[in-house]
Parts: sequence; structure tokens; C-alpha cells
Amino acid sequence: MANSAHPLAMVLIGLQLAESRLPIAAVGQCHSTSITHVTIDSRLVESGALYVALVGMTVDGHAYVQAAAARGAVAAVVAEAKAEALAREHGWSIVRLGQQPPAHWQGILLIAVPDPLEALHRWATWHRARYSPQYVVGITGSVGKTSTKEIVGALLSDAMPTLKTPRSYNSESTLPLVTLGLTASHSAAVFEMGMYYPGDIATLCTIAHPNIAVVTTVGPSHLERMGSIEAIANAKAELVAAIPATGVVILNADDPIVAGFATRTSARVITYGTAESADVRACDIVTHGLGGTDVRIVAPGIDERILIAAPGMHQVRNVLAAIAVGIVAHVSWSSMRDTILHRLTSIRFVIYDGVQQSQIIDDTYNAAPTSVRAALELLATVDRRRVAVLGDMRELGPVEAQAHRDVGIQTAQAADVLLAVGARGTWIAEGARSAGMSAVYEVLTTEEAIPVLTQILAPSDCILIKGSRAMAMESIVAALRVDVTE
Repeated sequence: MANSAHPLAMVLIGLQLAESRLPIAAVGQCHSTSITHVTIDSRLVESGALYVALVGMTVDGHAYVQAAAARGAVAAVVAEAKAEALAREHGWSIVRLGQQPPAHWQGILLIAVPDPLEALHRWATWHRARYSPQYVVGITGSVGKTSTKEIVGALLSDAMPTLKTPRSYNSESTLPLVTLGLTASHSAAVFEMGMYYPGDIATLCTIAHPNIAVVTTVGPSHLERMGSIEAIANAKAELVAAIPATGVVILNADDPIVAGFATRTSARVITYGTAESADVRACDIVTHGLGGTDVRIVAPGIDERILIAAPGMHQVRNVLAAIAVGIVAHVSWSSMRDTILHRLTSIRFVIYDGVQQSQIIDDTYNAAPTSVRAALELLATVDRRRVAVLGDMRELGPVEAQAHRDVGIQTAQAADVLLAVGARGTWIAEGARSAGMSAVYEVLTTEEAIPVLTQILAPSDCILIKGSRAMAMESIVAALRVDVTE
């Protein structure tokens, strides 16, 4: 993932324990070896790459070191316990932390460490500390963090050299890879921060060291694992707690839990949203369905109407958060306005042309109650027959039945037809019927959904497709799609 060049000697220094780092002499083959790419996925290895063999819940990266070598990796970070066996089997050389590498080696060089993930964290933290971009933005939230990251990245990169998290590289194993792409040329960096357990975001902050925080929402995503909304809020607030007093915390004024984070920091607080009290505010809102949203933006030094082409009120809030970051980073309003008008036509979901002249809203990236509600709000603005294809929402714990029923009730208000997909989809269907919706269909799998859809679709329908990643709802999109609407 990291695409800046790393001399191998510097890599060997960065991987060492912080309290006992030793210099490494760049001689022999080490002198001529530079790491051009760092990845934890052997399928993404390019010539000159360093492969980090992580052990996950279901996959052991050590099983793919040979594949990485075959694709052109020059070195691999591996667990010390597995290094000797790999070296014997393939004739590779080993270097351990604090040791000088061999003068020459054949094939891939194994860098043996006690724990590859911890070593990756040390290297990324050390690398980040070598550079001082003026604006380092951490973004988290139950929903909206990826879209907000994209918009913040666009606004900043149009004004200054900016490093931005690609895809959803927001975990303890992927955010370090982004950090390793930081160079002296960057004036800003934008990091998306997700969490699986309490303490995850604090760890990411130790690596990325942000001085600007953006928190979008706190909702029941991960409730099954975290146990309570309060626990989720505390985990998200780890980002706020990590911001120094000289930094800035940007909070969604429309989310009471997030707005309450203002009491958890000594940093300057900026709020955004539609609330009258918001520092960066959208008002006089006119929705144009899939054509976007016309809003008046009111903020320090800004009072202007603008069309946000990325449709949906959730995208309006994401743009407001990005504008707040832009204000902190002294980006001119003319630059931000130009970016918003010309570069934000499709964030997070894509509009496709479908069978029978239908229009597909592909929002299959993931699903949580908040994001499904936002998608349904958008669907409700469409001026044609509206079909909602909604799959299970996962990891909602004890509230999952009611959360799905609530989504069903909203679907009855936003759509003309519902196709519920999955075992939990039964609850969505129940909620929709309880709210008076009659055109309700149910299937257990995405495979079953496709023939049902072909039967019930009418010419020119607008079809919203959304569900948790595990549901693979994108297969439904692929079956209905005929071409991409630019």
C-alpha cells in the first residue's frame, strides 16, 4: 500500500523496539535495496515490495510468503517462530531485529520479529514521527466516515499536497500502511479510523498522531460486539481524547451523543450540521432527489447557496464536516466551492442504468440503521416508482429485531415496493407491513432475489440496493445493471 520509497536500512531501524533502536549499516545488498511498496496482502505485491505476514482470525499470512516472493517481494516481515522453517524450506536468509543484514542474499529476505503486527505499528509510528504535516485529520463515526474522508481528502488535496486513506484502510493492520506513505512533501494527511474493540482508535491515534478530529455519528453499528451505545460512544471518543489542546475537534451538531463530546476535550471545538447552533451550517435546503441537494452554507466567512451533487442529506452533513476541516486548514472558500461543484458527483454509492430503463442506486458497501435511513430518505425524493431491496444489517445485538422493523416502517413511507433479503429481512418485511405497505416480498438469499426482482420490476423503476457486507448485495446490482450512468 505505502508507495513512497523506504531504504531497507531505514525499514530495519523502524521495525525495532523504540527503546533499543540500533543503527543499521547500508552496505552490500542492503545499500542497493529500497522498498517501493508495503502490503499485508500477497495478491497486491508488486516488484520491490515488502510483505508483512499477519496472522488473522481465519488466515495466516505466513502461508503466502512464497506467493509474495514469486510476485517480486524483496523482503517479508515474519514471526520469529516461523522464520527458521521458512528459511530452511526455501533457502532464504533471515535478519533479526537489531542485527546487520547479510551482505548478500538470494530471493526474499526474512525479517524476523516477535509479532509482525506490533512491528508494523512501531515502524509506522516511527515513520510518522519523522514528518510534520501541518494538518493531520482523523475521521471516525458509526457511519459516514468513508464518505467524509473522501470529501475532506478532495478539499485538502485541491489546496495542498495531501496524503489520504485509500479504500477503507481504517484498521490496526491497514492504517499503518497509509502512514508509511507519508513524505516530507505532504502538508496534510487524512486518516479514516475504524474500531473493532475498545482501544483500537487510541492505538490508531498513537500511530497517526492527528491534530484534527472529525466525528460523524454514534449509532448501533457493532452493538452486538460492543454491548451498548455508551461503549461505542466511548470507543469513538478515543479520537477526541487524542487531540492536543492546540488542535481542533469537529463534531456533528445533529447527533446529540457526538455533540456531547465537546466536554471531553480541551481543544477548540467546531460543530457542523443543520442545527441552528452549528458553526458550519446548512439551511434553506431544497432536495432534487438523485440530482443532489441545493443548500445555503453559513459559516465564518461563508454565506452562499450551492448545489451538492452527491445526493442525500447525509452527504450534505459530510460536506459540512469537510468544509469545517477546510476552514481550519485555511483553504479558501473559492477552492472548496470549486471542489464541491466539480469533484463530488458520486460519493459512497453509484447510480447505474438497469434493466427495463430502471435506475439503480448502488449503496451496497455496508448497512447500519443510520445509513439505511439516509438511503431511504434519498429514495423517497425520487419521482418514479421506488423499489427498496434491503438485506440484513449485522452486529446489532439485542436491538437487531426492532432495528430491522424500524427500517421496515420507514421503507413503507419511502418506497412503493420492498424486497427484503436474508433471515433478518423478515423483520424488515414485518415492519413494512405493519405500516400499511402491501407490495412486500421476502427471500433468504441474494441468488433468490434476482429472479423475484425480474418479475416485479416495472419500466423506469428506481431501485435502492443496500445491505451488510456479508450479504454480498453487489451481486444483485451486477445482475440488473446494463451500464454506468456518468
